[in-house]
Amino acid sequence: MKDKAIIDVLIGDIKTDLGLLETADAKIETAKEEKREITDRLKEYKRDLSVLAKYAPEDKLKEIEDLGFDIADPSNGLNAVASRVLEIIMKAKDNQMTNDELHKAYVATFKDAKDAFGYSDFNIKCRPLFNSQRLLRKKGKDPKSSREDIISLNGRVMKKATPVKETYISK
Repeated sequence: MKDKAIIDVLIGDIKTDLGLLETADAKIETAKEEKREITDRLKEYKRDLSVLAKYAPEDKLKEIEDLGFDIADPSNGLNAVASRVLEIIMKAKDNQMTNDELHKAYVATFKDAKDAFGYSDFNIKCRPLFNSQRLLRKKGKDPKSSREDIISLNGRVMKKATPVKETYISK
C-alpha cells in the first residue's frame, strides 16, 4: 500500500511538471513573438535612419550611435569587411582575384594580422557583396574549396572623368 502511495505522488509530480512545462513553453512562444515584432520595428527604424541621418545634426547622430545604431555610412549598407573587400577588388587588376588572394589582400590592410577575420569568417562577412550582386563568384578547379574561386566585380569601374576646363566667351 505504501509503494502505491509513493508512485501516486511521483505520477502527480510528473503531471504537475508537465503542466508547468506547457505553461512555460506558451510563455516562451509569446515572448519570442513579441521579440520578433520589436526586432522588425527596429529594422524599420534603421532603414528610416539610413535616409534621415544625412540631414541630422551632429548631436542627434551621436545620440543615435549611443543607442547602438551604426550609421557611419548609411548609403553604403555594407559591413566593414565587405566595404574593405569592395575597395580591394575595385583596385585589383581586371577587378578580379581568387578568393584566397582576396583574403590575403584583406589581411594585408591591417597593421596586425590578428585583427583581421580568419578565412571562414571573412567569407561570411563578404556574403552581402554576393547577395547584392556587387561581386560575382566563378567556381575554381576544386569543387570542395573556395580558395581558387574567381571573385570579380559585377560590371565595370567607371574611370574618373578628367575635369573639363571651363572657358568663357565674351561678346
